[in-house]
Amino acid sequence: MLKRFVNLLVILMFLSVFNISVFASKDNELEKVNFLKEKGIIDGYPDGSLGLEKNLKRSEITKILVYSLGNKNKAIELQGKEIPFSDVGKDYWANGVISYAKNNMNLISGYPDGTFKGEKNITNAELLKILVCHKKNLNKTAINNAKWPYDWIKWAEEENICGKNINPNSFALRKDAFQFLYNTIYSNSENYKSESKKSKNASIITKETKESRHNYNYYENKKNNKKSNNTLVSENSSENQHVIELKKILKSIIDSRNDDLLDLEGVKTPKNEKSIADLKALMEEAKILLNKKDLSPDEVKKLEELTKFEGKKYRGSFRKIAKNILVDFEVLGERDARNKNNDKNYTSLKNNQIKIKTALSDVKKIGDSEERYIKLNYISKKDYDSFDAISKSTPQYKKQELNKDLYSVEEKDGIITVTINGKLPENVKILKPIVYLKYADNIYFENGDLVYTKIPMKTFIKLNMDDITFNKETIKEHLEMDNVKNVKDIIFDEKKIQEVQDALDGSSQEKEIKFNAEVIFNDGRIGELEVLVEVDKTEDHEIEFTDIYIKQGEDVSLEMIKNAISTPNLPEIKEIKVDKNKLKDIKEAVITPPLDEMTVMLSVDIDFADGTSGNGFINVTVKKAD
Repeated sequence: MLKRFVNLLVILMFLSVFNISVFASKDNELEKVNFLKEKGIIDGYPDGSLGLEKNLKRSEITKILVYSLGNKNKAIELQGKEIPFSDVGKDYWANGVISYAKNNMNLISGYPDGTFKGEKNITNAELLKILVCHKKNLNKTAINNAKWPYDWIKWAEEENICGKNINPNSFALRKDAFQFLYNTIYSNSENYKSESKKSKNASIITKETKESRHNYNYYENKKNNKKSNNTLVSENSSENQHVIELKKILKSIIDSRNDDLLDLEGVKTPKNEKSIADLKALMEEAKILLNKKDLSPDEVKKLEELTKFEGKKYRGSFRKIAKNILVDFEVLGERDARNKNNDKNYTSLKNNQIKIKTALSDVKKIGDSEERYIKLNYISKKDYDSFDAISKSTPQYKKQELNKDLYSVEEKDGIITVTINGKLPENVKILKPIVYLKYADNIYFENGDLVYTKIPMKTFIKLNMDDITFNKETIKEHLEMDNVKNVKDIIFDEKKIQEVQDALDGSSQEKEIKFNAEVIFNDGRIGELEVLVEVDKTEDHEIEFTDIYIKQGEDVSLEMIKNAISTPNLPEIKEIKVDKNKLKDIKEAVITPPLDEMTVMLSVDIDFADGTSGNGFINVTVKKAD
C-alpha cells in the first residue's frame, strides 16, 4: 500500500539523516500543507481558508485518502449515483468519495446502525490507525491483537508519522492531520532526485546546504552501489563527507560531557548502576568511532544512531540510556490524591508549595542555570478528564510548560521548595516538577512527579424521607478520608443546601443533586470535592380507609376510594391503582338469600406526587338491591 502512495508524489527530503532538519520550523509545516494542496490532495473552504485550526471530520479524511490514492476522478464520477450509508444522501458533498471508499478501500467503515457519521470529528488515535495501516506492514493477527489506542500511537511514532506526546483522544486538527499524512506518504521515499529536477517551483522548497547534499549523495551512493558490510568508506567519497559532519556532532557531545556527575550522590544509586555502566561503555565506543579513520557501513550506522536528531531535539543513543538514569528526587507530603488513570496516589499543593527532597545541591529555576535546574509543567483539566492515560512510571499526559514568572525555587539543606507566587491558569489540574542535570550538550539526567493543585475527592450521600436536615456536617460525615478531623471548612453554593432540603420535604421531585465543593484542610491543602446526594423517596405510606357501601350492581369509583382515605397529612395523590378485575367482580356480585349483603376486601396502591407511594386495604360492602 505504501508503494501506491509513493508512486503518486515524491519526497523532497531525508529527515532521518539530517542532523539539523530543514523542516523543523513552522514555515516548513506550512510548506508541507501547501505541497499537499498543490498536488490536489487537500483543498480549502469556500472562503479560501484551509481551516488549519479546525477539527478534521470523517468525511474530510475519507476525501483526502481517496484523492491521495489517485482516485479523485472515480470519486467525482460516483457523486450522487448511490446512497452508500443511510445518512449519506445523494446530495451530500462527500457522497462520491464515501461511495468509492466503501466499495474499494478497507480503511474507513460505517457504524452498526448503517450510518457513516461523516460530520463526526475524527480523533488522533483513529486517524493514526488509518495511516499506520497504510504505512506499516501489519498482518491480521497484529491488527486484532493491538491494544487500543496505545499500540497504534507507538507504531505511528516508530514510523515517524507523528511526534511524541500525542493525545490520542483529542480530536485531530486539520493542520496536524495534514502533517501526519505528509509524513506517511513521503518519509523514506526514493524519488527526491527526479522530482527536484522536474520543477524549480516545487511546493516544498528546501534550502540545499553542503550538509544536505552530503546526506543525499551518501544515501544515493549507498542505494546504487549496494556495498557489503565489509566495505570501508573511501577517503574522497561523499560517504566520507557525511561521516565528517556526523563526527562533528559526536565530538561536541564527547567534549561537553561531565563524567563527574556520574559519581554524585544524587546520581550514583543502586538503581542507576547498570545504566551508568552502559553509558560509560557507549562513550568509550563513541570515542573509538570518532578516532577511527575508515568506517564500515555498520559503523557508519552506529555513528548515525549516536548523533540522531529529530528537528532540534537530540534523539540519539546516549539519550536512550540517559533517560533511564534518574536523579534523586522525592516529592514530600501526604499521598492522598488518587489518579483516575493508574490508581496511584500523589501529593498535592500545600500552602501553594511543593517540597522536594534530593541529594543534589545548588539547583536553580529554569533560566537561572543551564547545568542544574527545575521547571514546572502542567496538565490541564481538559486533558486530564479526556485522556485515558498510558500508565508507565507516570501517565503520559499532554503537558505544557508553566510560565516561570509564576513560581520561585529555593534549595536549602537538601530540600527544594517550589512556591507558586502568581495565579495559576484556571484550567491547571496537575503540576509536574522536573529536575534536570546536564551531562552533555542536549543530554540530561532528570526526574519528576505529579502534584495535584487540589486533592480529587468524591462522596456519595444517600438520604431518605426521615432525614430532616442537610448541611456541611452531613457532607463531612460522608468524606472517605482518614484525616477528616483535619478539615477546616467546606465551601460550596448554599443554594444546593436548599435544593436537597426541598427534595427531603417533598416540595421538589428531584432524586439526585450533584454539585462541587472545596474542602479546606488545616494544613493548607485544598480538596476538590464532587458531591452526589441521592434522596430515596421509595418509602411506603401505610394508608387506612373507611368502609365503602354500595348497592348490588353499582361501580366502585376511584373518587369513592379517594374520599375513603382516613390517614392524615399524606402528600398530593398522583395515581390510585386497584385491580380492575376485582372491581368488576364487586359490581357483578351475586347475593343469595338469606344474605342481604356481602363484604369484599380491596387492595389499593397509591403513587404520590413527591415520588413516594403507599398501600392499604379497603372494605367494600355490597348491599342487596331492593
